[in-house]
Amino acid sequence: KSNKMFPKLNETKLKTPESKSDYLGAGAHTVEIRKFKTSDEVPGYQGTPYTEFMVGNDEGIAFLKFSGVDSHTSEAAAKVRTEIFKSFLISAGATTFQDPHMACNSIINKKIEVCLAKREYWTTDKDTNNPEIKTRVEYKFANPFGSKITFKDSYNKPMSAEDRQKYEQAVSLSTSGSNDNVEVPF
Repeated sequence: KSNKMFPKLNETKLKTPESKSDYLGAGAHTVEIRKFKTSDEVPGYQGTPYTEFMVGNDEGIAFLKFSGVDSHTSEAAAKVRTEIFKSFLISAGATTFQDPHMACNSIINKKIEVCLAKREYWTTDKDTNNPEIKTRVEYKFANPFGSKITFKDSYNKPMSAEDRQKYEQAVSLSTSGSNDNVEVPF
């Protein structure tokens, strides 16, 4: 009684949205909200609390991270963070906000229009210790499903002149001593 038309149907593994490895780039995307997690679910996490949604479409996935509020957050920042989060929830169709977790659960599998933008920053490579410029794609804003977003290049954030100067200083410091091959005792 083997099935010749679809051999190994039972054992066949499909690519799930979670196993799809392409990430959405900067731009306007129609996505489905697939799941969310909060920093409470990350063992030993000590930083600023956050809620992160995984969204995706046929082209890939994106993680939208919303920073919460802790004892170090200014009142102004707390207001802005809460407004950004509530605006996202409303765009996704949430209608009740008594409990943030329930509000997040209520929008799973909903479609939404999101704007993602590139942010440029510099960091020190942990293997080589050399300064390097990186870009990260971040959530900018959302519209309700069907209310298309027109992406503008101005949404992308290149590194500030001040940061670029700090990067250049770090580069000159890291290259000036690199010919000496001095062993640093730790």
